[in-house]
Parts: sequence; structure tokens; C-alpha cells
Amino acid sequence: MAKVFVHTREQGEMEWVNDYYPFSRVPVEGEYFTLSSDGEWFLVELVVHTPFDKEVHAEVFAVQVDHLEIMKSKLK
Repeated sequence: MAKVFVHTREQGEMEWVNDYYPFSRVPVEGEYFTLSSDGEWFLVELVVHTPFDKEVHAEVFAVQVDHLEIMKSKLK
């Protein structure tokens, strides 16, 4: 498991919510993720790998998206 320091924010907001999460792999830019089965979806905007830190594999910055709009545009 990769321990990732995740920074999330709502669309148009500047305030980040920061917390640590275990991922099976580090997310990549342009990818979507959710932090719970009924939670909001986030789009990864930036990934910073941190090989110097034995505790954290990467930092991920992501913005909240409307999952229904994403599904509608992708699943035509």
C-alpha cells in the first residue's frame, strides 16, 4: 500500500482539506478517485512523488467534480 498525503478542495474554492490515505498505488494526473463508497469524486490535478520521505509515497492535489456529469459524458 502507498501512503498518500491527499489535498482536496471543492471546485472554485481555495481552501484545501488535507489528510493521509492508503492507496493500492499512487493516483496519476487526470484520474478520478473517491475516498468512500458514497463520497464525492475528485479529479487528480497534480502528483508530487516524495522518495525522500519513508512514510509518504506522494502528495496528490485533487478537485471535487460532479460524478453524474462525468459518467454522462463518458458513458454515452
